[in-house]
Amino acid sequence: MSHPRLSLHTKYSSAENAKALSDPNASFALIYWDVASDEEWEGGKLPTPFGVMPVLEVHSSDGKTIPVTESIAIDLFLAKRFHLLGDNEWEEVTIKGFYSNIHYLRERSLMTVTWTHPSRRKVALENFISKTLPQFIADHEYHLRENGSNGHYVGDKISLADIHLSNIMDHFSYLPSGDVMTALFDKSELLAKVKAQVDNHPEIAAWRASAAWSALARATVNAYKCTAPPAED
Repeated sequence: MSHPRLSLHTKYSSAENAKALSDPNASFALIYWDVASDEEWEGGKLPTPFGVMPVLEVHSSDGKTIPVTESIAIDLFLAKRFHLLGDNEWEEVTIKGFYSNIHYLRERSLMTVTWTHPSRRKVALENFISKTLPQFIADHEYHLRENGSNGHYVGDKISLADIHLSNIMDHFSYLPSGDVMTALFDKSELLAKVKAQVDNHPEIAAWRASAAWSALARATVNAYKCTAPPAED
């Protein structure tokens, strides 16, 4: 079934779009799982650019609404907007590199473990836990040591890379095999230090203590229940 499409080409010019996105007084609305019922989503009643979420709406102070689509683009846009990409071009490109590698770990797990054929999940999970994840942890411990083992990937303040690491550690904890993956992460003092720095940030801590965060966490766990490897006879 085709879905109602939301155009990314607004009625405004490119320059007007750019001005709206850089408006210091703009507000933001995230179109995500909780904005409509399952029936509304399945009935195609909420237009999106590609039939998937998330979509970020940027509302400028002069009344323009500019859509931003795809999670990576949204992450990078908001990170730049809220000064999470460092203080210069080198810091920005380095933070983006760490962010990309962290993101790829999750994508690899989704493609090769989580959503692979049920008959292959046990072997895929064993390979991920014994090879892929330990290698990722070793690589990132190296780079965190290179930055002084201070709980940050670049410099001495929270960046998009730090936040994304905390997020994917949460992601893996929600999977049916999350206890095993969490145990591997917890063995790394350096990665755990990054997560603690992020989770203890006042604004992030407030979000994690909210009912909305708890609801999202529960929904995520429920969504992945079906991806557990088949029980052995």
